[in-house]
Amino acid sequence: MTLLRRRLERLAATRSPRVVAESVGRELRVRRSELGLARAVRRGEPIVVGPFVGEVGYELLYWVPFVRKLLREHGVDRERVTVLARGGAAVWYEDVAAHSIEILELVDPAAFPQRLGERRSRERHAKQAAVDAFDLELVRLARERGADGYVVHPLLMFLRFRFVWEGLLPPESALALGDYRMLAAPPPPAGLPAQSVAVKAYFSDSLPDCAETRQTLDALVERLAERREVVLLANPTQLDEHEEWTRRGARLHTLELEPRTNLAAQTAAVAAAEGLVCTYGGFAYVGASLGIPTVALYAEHAFNPVHLAVARAAFATPLELVHAAEAAAAVDAMLAT
Repeated sequence: MTLLRRRLERLAATRSPRVVAESVGRELRVRRSELGLARAVRRGEPIVVGPFVGEVGYELLYWVPFVRKLLREHGVDRERVTVLARGGAAVWYEDVAAHSIEILELVDPAAFPQRLGERRSRERHAKQAAVDAFDLELVRLARERGADGYVVHPLLMFLRFRFVWEGLLPPESALALGDYRMLAAPPPPAGLPAQSVAVKAYFSDSLPDCAETRQTLDALVERLAERREVVLLANPTQLDEHEEWTRRGARLHTLELEPRTNLAAQTAAVAAAEGLVCTYGGFAYVGASLGIPTVALYAEHAFNPVHLAVARAAFATPLELVHAAEAAAAVDAMLAT
């Protein structure tokens, strides 16, 4: 059964004119965006990529690979491309974008979580499947700083990948929609120890904040510190809905993070590490994208298994999903390889 037939049958089964109209509208947005990019490329116009303000997992696992493939297929030289990214994530685009504008220089970092929450309330989800007023404001502010050109908005990626997420296409089909080469490793941050393990723990639906979780993390980091130096990655200020976990102790090193460069600094720390131990979620794909063995922890199955399947199909380096209660054995195995 072809994808088109499956889509049509699913739409017909809803018997809802509204659902059909919304589906048609989404497809029209995609076609307009693709035609607009093709015209801009023919005219030699510069290209603005973004602004991406969604979840880190969607950015690393889908948006960055999608942008790479899209610009490569259109033959766009990186000197023509400016990326709008936040928290220093522009380092993820250096192979396709020679220029960048930091979103947290356009918007006060202290106000960013509220603005993001307002956007998500208007759209009723975190996906950028449509252009929101906040997106337009960021583009306007970026243009004031010289970012002229045709805007490739994340809606194009969200609407093209939706059939993978909805199960109409197998997870492996994501590889035809994106370029999944590994990220280039940034230079290591100054002052970090050699032979370290990076730890990024935060609380989520998959790893809820409770006494048991905190005890597990304490014991796990103590076990790691017996064998390696440990670099803890935790933002001092909360930049999204997740509270981050950290602690102090012998052989534990806390990476100093600043909102406007935090993702760049954390990426560099992971790239310099022997392995990454983190909450299962978007950050786990930092390790996988860099070729760093990753142990991703969960306590509840509160996640979409499609994303893990895509990551395992796309990246050769192991991304091990482990229940928190079994983390010690998984970490021992990672360090033994």
